[in-house]
Amino acid sequence: MADIAHDASGPSPKPGDVAPQQASRPDSPEGDELRVFVSYSRDDLRFAGQLVAALNACGFECFIDREGISGGEKWKQRIGNLISEADTVVFMLSPASARSEICAWEVEEAARLGKRILPVNCRPLEGASPPPRLRDLNYVFLYEDPKVKDSGFGTGLKTLVASLNTDFDWLREHTRYLQRATEWDSGGRPANRLLSRNDIVEAKDWAARRPKSAPEPTSLHLDFIRASEEEAEARSSAQRKQLEAMAAAQAECQKALHEAEEAQRKRATNEGNAEAMFNLGLLYANGQGVTQDYVRAREWYEKAAEKGFPSAMGNLGVLYHNGQGVAQDYGKAREWYEKAAEKGFPRAMGNLGVLYHNDQGVAQDYAKTRERYEKAAANGNATAMLNLGQLYEEGWGVAQDYGKAREWYEKAADKGEPRAKAQLEQLPIRAADAGRYAEALQLQEALAVKVEEAETKREGNPAKETAQALQGVAWRALFAREFTKALTASDRAHALLPDDLGIETNRAHALMFVERGKESKALYLAHKGKPVSEEDAKLWERAIAEDFAEFRKAGLTHPMMADIPFGER
Repeated sequence: MADIAHDASGPSPKPGDVAPQQASRPDSPEGDELRVFVSYSRDDLRFAGQLVAALNACGFECFIDREGISGGEKWKQRIGNLISEADTVVFMLSPASARSEICAWEVEEAARLGKRILPVNCRPLEGASPPPRLRDLNYVFLYEDPKVKDSGFGTGLKTLVASLNTDFDWLREHTRYLQRATEWDSGGRPANRLLSRNDIVEAKDWAARRPKSAPEPTSLHLDFIRASEEEAEARSSAQRKQLEAMAAAQAECQKALHEAEEAQRKRATNEGNAEAMFNLGLLYANGQGVTQDYVRAREWYEKAAEKGFPSAMGNLGVLYHNGQGVAQDYGKAREWYEKAAEKGFPRAMGNLGVLYHNDQGVAQDYAKTRERYEKAAANGNATAMLNLGQLYEEGWGVAQDYGKAREWYEKAADKGEPRAKAQLEQLPIRAADAGRYAEALQLQEALAVKVEEAETKREGNPAKETAQALQGVAWRALFAREFTKALTASDRAHALLPDDLGIETNRAHALMFVERGKESKALYLAHKGKPVSEEDAKLWERAIAEDFAEFRKAGLTHPMMADIPFGER
């Protein structure tokens, strides 16, 4: 029988002057704008600002680097990231940009990443030669040149907008696949960062239908898709063998359980053996060797309880506590727990503590909660030890004490409580959350790597556990002011668990802090009125408001926090 325990894993983890400016395409969904990086010389800053404003009004999301170029290579990393995130690069040609080494580097970087480059003339070149990669491209003239038909800002802008909208969907996918391939490559090309089977089919189809006017997929794109396909084939073969072995083992197990059920039934029926009656109830409750049936489980538990068997009394309490095979009734659950506890059954003692902890059928009382947990723990119950650790970690009815929390978690782990290990791993992170944000993030990132490695080894690919660990990375990255990292982590978590609204809260926050305001606001408003999870009935807007309150406590603010209708609650 599994003990009842409140969620001992703790609360779910939430989650230069480079300014992205956004506007929605009139014919596209919110947040689906083409991303444009505008490359320009500092001498042309005013014209660049006007061009960005005009493109924003036409429905594009423009990125323009307004920072000065500082010493070292940091500027290259900053601008390189902007180019990588863009779907198209618009290069503003002028005498200054044609002669600029920095602008020439931006053209080469865009070409290296396979980005489409659209050159626009903002004024005559006065004899200056543009970067070599631009010489064979068609230019858009944004100033009036009597020798060029349809030149001028208005007609040139119309031509530029038409060019930007050409091959829109294919270019967006080019950027998305390149970002995933870059993450895979920079992380050492691990198998757990590759595409899944369905994604591989879509990626191959994307590469095959390249429009003639679009740039070629890069070698990194192709390496990523090829490695994904090879890994999927190897994984499929290994999983097939594993499933065959599991099916054979399961058949043997079911046969043994069925034989055990028959043996217990004979003992219970012929000998009136209370332990056999209890074991039959356990088999029906767990669906082992028989179809799971809580009503039959209750019948056998009641027969064993009539004979004074304490485990059966405790398990009857569990059925009433959870409403399994009977109407949920905390009063009856308490009665059965008390009967079992009087006979020295430790699990029932601990489960009484759960009733007092969760205000179920009795008034919430942390003193009585701790008393019941301590009695159960003194009798060797590992779940009660785990729950005592959480009382001290959270400061529920006791002074918050991470040292005592660790002691109880270690005792629970020594007794084989499987959740204790996770609590011990999370404890130093939770302690660092109180102001040591960079340390908390570093610890959570290390834990997420371990979780992903373990889950991939066990399941063949990262899944729910990895997503939850990445959710913790995203939440702590926000407090550490590493907003891009928060978005990357929440995007990966979302890809693994797309319907988890806890993860979506962190995505919305990260989008807000990286200044992708329209996408953020749309996401904030998309889930209003929905519970965050099945386990937590808290509504989305309340969760957002509570997150904003946590941000403000940490000195983390953003104007949008006042704009969201439920952000001030």
